[in-house]
Amino acid sequence: MNGLLIAMLVLVNLGGFASLLFSIRQGQLGAFFSTLLLMGLLDVFGFWLLRRMREDG
Repeated sequence: MNGLLIAMLVLVNLGGFASLLFSIRQGQLGAFFSTLLLMGLLDVFGFWLLRRMREDG
C-alpha cells in the first residue's frame, strides 16, 4: 500500500509540474499560484498519510 501511495504522489507532482509550466507559458499567474498551492496541500496530506501508515504498521 505504501508503494501505491508513493506512486500516486509522484504522478500528482509530475502532473502538477506540467500544469505549472503551461500556466507560466501562457502568462496566467493566478492559475500558477493556485496550482502551486494545491500541489503543496496534496503533498503535505500525502506525506502525512504515508507517515501515519508507517507508524500504524
